[in-house]
Amino acid sequence: MDADVSLDTNLARTSRAELHRPLRDAVRWNFRAEFDRLQTSWRHRREPVEVNFRHIVPLGSGVDRATHLFHPYPAKLLLNIPLFFLSSPQVAPKNSRVFDPFCGSGTVLVEALLAGHRAAGADANPLARLIAQAKTCHIPSFKLWQSLQSVLSEFHPGRSSEFSPVVKQEFWFTERVAADLSALLYSIRQNCDGHTLVFMEACFSSCVKRLSVSDPRLSVPVRLKGDALEAHLQSLPDVRTFFEKAVRLNIARLEKLPEQACAASLEFDARHYAGGSEQADLIITSPPYAGAQKYIRSSSLSIGWLGLAPDNQLRTLERQNIGREHFSKLEYGSSSNVQDLGSDFLATIRSENPLRSHIADVYLHEMNAAADAITRRLANSGHLVLVVGDNMICGRPFPTSALLKKIFLRKGLTVILELVDDIRSRGLMTKRNKTAGTIEREHVVVFQKV
Repeated sequence: MDADVSLDTNLARTSRAELHRPLRDAVRWNFRAEFDRLQTSWRHRREPVEVNFRHIVPLGSGVDRATHLFHPYPAKLLLNIPLFFLSSPQVAPKNSRVFDPFCGSGTVLVEALLAGHRAAGADANPLARLIAQAKTCHIPSFKLWQSLQSVLSEFHPGRSSEFSPVVKQEFWFTERVAADLSALLYSIRQNCDGHTLVFMEACFSSCVKRLSVSDPRLSVPVRLKGDALEAHLQSLPDVRTFFEKAVRLNIARLEKLPEQACAASLEFDARHYAGGSEQADLIITSPPYAGAQKYIRSSSLSIGWLGLAPDNQLRTLERQNIGREHFSKLEYGSSSNVQDLGSDFLATIRSENPLRSHIADVYLHEMNAAADAITRRLANSGHLVLVVGDNMICGRPFPTSALLKKIFLRKGLTVILELVDDIRSRGLMTKRNKTAGTIEREHVVVFQKV
């Protein structure tokens, strides 16, 4: 997965000509032969085949493809992976129904639309859902230009939008920046509605972190100090101008979406599927990790401005996410008892760190529930592509990929291919936490529902 990419970086490396240049794969990708080769190798060896998706799909890291760079988001799925499978007819026949139960900011959904498929997703983070909606809905450019002009002409310092107190506004923003952001959001909400409002709020959100005093090198907000803070304050851009640049870039990106794209269908929780929604022919997803990710904290500044947290509490949102870290000591003694999954590992670490043991235990329980819903959502003969790495807990390898594979096998799915790919970075690893560790390899397991 790739780490955050700032708007400043995007502006620096993306020219207008590049934004309007046709996608380099416009002829159409077709990886049928490569998929067959990998599957033959796996069937012969019956162990994961080592691959490099950056070589299989020759797109560089952070490429400005369609709407992928619309908004920074931590620990994004490497787009090369879904692009490969969505272009392999063995698992993605023409006009497939594609679903990502942990869609984040919509990498799989965007690639599904670009490949001519239908897309739907789910994510517990409301900011992720907002971004994914904005990235998957084609809006005529003239409408967005008109809305931008209205927003900018009605931008008047003194008009304000309320900041949700999920974090301390004055700690993260200078008084001038806070006042301008508040006036800008007020103008956006007065002059936009429907899909255009979603687009403009996502553009607004994409600017928020750069306009704060948080360290731009880190995904989870950490306030700058000393000389670094002083230098950052000197480089803070004008809010109105910075927003206008973001909108202009994203209008050009949106033009690359298929005109028929009208916002992917987005749901709240991967664990809930009552059978009312259409089943999926292909599910591609990279699930969260046990205590290794902080998606809600990384989104906190935007959540504060957009008022996305129930009861103005980040902790409320965190409780809705699989892989969360915060539990009270009263909860440590409970056990999920998911058919003894990971029981040896949990028993080993429980005596030295009850919290980490409980985090892993709850994670397995909730992923088991998600697997039930995901399996029901998958159509007969459909495929599931599971992308997951193994992280460290208390200095010991936690076999996430093997455990999740076992969970889906117990749901009746059949493995038809296993791959493993080295990865370079992870945008949300809690590397400062001695009880957690980084992920170095990505396991890709392809299942079929037979």
